[in-house]
Amino acid sequence: MDNASLQNLLKRLCKVMWEANVTNPITYVTQISYLLFLKMLEEMDTEQTDNARRQSIFTEVKIGDAKVDFGKLRWSVLTSDPDNARMLETLRTLLPKLALHPALSPAARALFEDSAVVIPDGATLRKAVDTLKGQNLLSEDADVKGDLFEILVNDLGSQKKAAQFRTPRHLIRVIVEMVNPQIGQTVCDSAGGTGGFAIAAYEHILLANSSPEFIREVPAPYGLPVRRGMGDRLKPSQWKFLQSGTIHIFEADKDIIRMAAMNSVLHGFDQSPIVRRDSIGGGEDKWDEVQFDCILENPPFTGAAQSPKRSLRVEKGEKYVLFLAAAIRSLRPGGRAGIVLPSGILFRDTNTHHEVKKRLLAECDLQAVVTLPKGMFEPYTPNNTCFLIFQKTGKPTQETWFYNVQGDGSSLKKSRKFGPQFRNDFPDLLKKWPKRQTADGAAWRVPAENIIANGYNLTLAGLGLVEPEKTDNAEPEEILESVAEKEQKILDIIGEMRELVLEENGNGR
Repeated sequence: MDNASLQNLLKRLCKVMWEANVTNPITYVTQISYLLFLKMLEEMDTEQTDNARRQSIFTEVKIGDAKVDFGKLRWSVLTSDPDNARMLETLRTLLPKLALHPALSPAARALFEDSAVVIPDGATLRKAVDTLKGQNLLSEDADVKGDLFEILVNDLGSQKKAAQFRTPRHLIRVIVEMVNPQIGQTVCDSAGGTGGFAIAAYEHILLANSSPEFIREVPAPYGLPVRRGMGDRLKPSQWKFLQSGTIHIFEADKDIIRMAAMNSVLHGFDQSPIVRRDSIGGGEDKWDEVQFDCILENPPFTGAAQSPKRSLRVEKGEKYVLFLAAAIRSLRPGGRAGIVLPSGILFRDTNTHHEVKKRLLAECDLQAVVTLPKGMFEPYTPNNTCFLIFQKTGKPTQETWFYNVQGDGSSLKKSRKFGPQFRNDFPDLLKKWPKRQTADGAAWRVPAENIIANGYNLTLAGLGLVEPEKTDNAEPEEILESVAEKEQKILDIIGEMRELVLEENGNGR
């Protein structure tokens, strides 16, 4: 199955949901995820029981004081029920109980925790399962299944909070390559989103442990081609650790963590800890005492944390600053981090910004500050962004390498078209990175004492590396388009409020 076939399959599934008025992206992506997993679960169960590895998942299981017959949830049994309403009721009743099934992996259980089937009627469910008829998902390559879900998750971009978790995949791969996680090391994303960094770290380790004949270049569903390997050089013990002890994903949003769980199942590390938790706020938990070899993340760009964890040693501040403080705390001595941040981290001088940047340069080796072009996160946010690479040495930074990315191989517009006609500085960034090479107008080495003397201002202009940018006023067409978009959003909100009022009045409230 190629990407065109994948997109066609998903379009048909999405159309079924839209026609049933299930139009919220997070909702219909979640509902489709349940069906995809349930279908694959039967395929996996059949393969493993045929090999006499274990007892079938689809049997009667004792959960608490009650017995649950999961046999009715087997895909072939469920979908053969001629009564559509009864099929839907079976799904609604049994699906949430998979979160308690002792034979499922931690990620699979996380997928179904607090789950709810909101498919409105049996006829819609029948259309959805018929769309998947004849598709043997288990036989598809792991890359294909992973790409299938990436295409589906891309629809989440229409959500307002998408900027919190939808990191461009080609940017993720660049950061992972620079941090370079190794087999045997632990990797954590404490703002996990849909699992983009975790997948890239997993694939990076596989590629590094693959023979040349098992490495191939494949087209990614979005962006540029990627190289993938099979990990044939890994020993059995290393494979076990990679699948269960390497990756750690933390995410506070219950809907988004389902996406991370599904991704881990599709990519093969579903035995890994995938934990719903607030990494920066509230009370301390056991994970606040754990340190990791690599931290890779893109924390939320906006918002302030409520009651920051005491171990962060910060009383208040914006979320992204607190995530940076958490990364410094959670890195093991010698560990390395790659973190995407809004450009405010470079120049803002609140007490919290100043304190965390001071701590960063005092306790870690701030190895790289990479500024990214405006439009890097289109269509999710127009914010200027950057990323930091640092290593926890326990010693002050001596020198920091700065690189100014002006193109990422795309149009840097909302359409996000990729192609050789667009400037792409990432290959040059990766080429210069190992020896921290400099280049006029692109890359510089800056002594830490200069940064400190500059009040911890990390901007290129503030350090005198480039001329301050002149403020360009937007074109009239752009201003009008922006105003129109905001007006439409206001109208949509008013429409939703009107519907709520009418519903309440209709219920006699």
